[in-house]
Amino acid sequence: MATDFKIECPKCEWLPDGKAHWRCSCGHVWNTFDTKGKCPNCNKQWETTYCPGCGHTSPHKDWYIDPNLPKKEDEPEVQELKRRKRAFEGRMTALGINKYRITHLQYLNPGNENFRAPYEVGCRLLILYGIAYSVHHLEDRQKIIDWFKRENLWGKVSKCEKAFLSDSKPKRKVLMNLSWGLEGALTLGWTLSLTECLHEIDRDETDEEMEAFVASIPKLGGETAEFLSKLAFRNLEQVYEENLVNELVTAYFRDLFLQGGKDETSINRMVSYERHKTLNWVRQQFSGSGDWDEVDTST
Repeated sequence: MATDFKIECPKCEWLPDGKAHWRCSCGHVWNTFDTKGKCPNCNKQWETTYCPGCGHTSPHKDWYIDPNLPKKEDEPEVQELKRRKRAFEGRMTALGINKYRITHLQYLNPGNENFRAPYEVGCRLLILYGIAYSVHHLEDRQKIIDWFKRENLWGKVSKCEKAFLSDSKPKRKVLMNLSWGLEGALTLGWTLSLTECLHEIDRDETDEEMEAFVASIPKLGGETAEFLSKLAFRNLEQVYEENLVNELVTAYFRDLFLQGGKDETSINRMVSYERHKTLNWVRQQFSGSGDWDEVDTST
């Protein structure tokens, strides 16, 4: 009895959609799986096949998977990584980004990550929130400085943040850049389970989401010790995946800039960039001293 083979990319599991994605050296374009890799125009037999999903090439014969044969990939750990891969790529597709595929499953495994301590993340959250407030209330900056010092946060305020707090006439660009720190604070609040959900990067947060976040943290000028002592991370796999999403979004916009392409998404690139930076800091993915001002967002 003939085996019903499943056809998928052996590297990223992209499934052929029946369209003519392949071009022969003779110029003919066709669906290579209609003819098992043989060009119907010149009869050239192609031994390798390019994947439109991940951009990699594999032996044509490796695309045909016998679902009845046991595979190492059936191990529970691998199956879990495959589940994450499908969910991850589904989310990227929903955002309008179809180009990037996960070709190495261990890329989705946060097992070797070195996350910062929740206490340190909480301190950075309060600093970002205080700085973002100061951007819109310049006259209250001394009060914020006093609060940071009284709550032992001043030593964790970055050089650029301190410069802003003492600048009599901060430039508009500085104010704009620092105002995005509120998005970083929201992201850190989510990593610490202070808020249940993190709004998707193709829409703005609602008033209700912002109010819930503000209600979950100490008031500006208030005591912070008890708050900081009780913090704990949510599932770190979720934190890691959120970072990867925004890392690939950064790569998407970088490639658009370099290639002169058109943005076909509704993504707020500044929100995504701030999340990428913030979560890189949480994962300690930086160069230099590790200071907030030196977080590496290259991809």
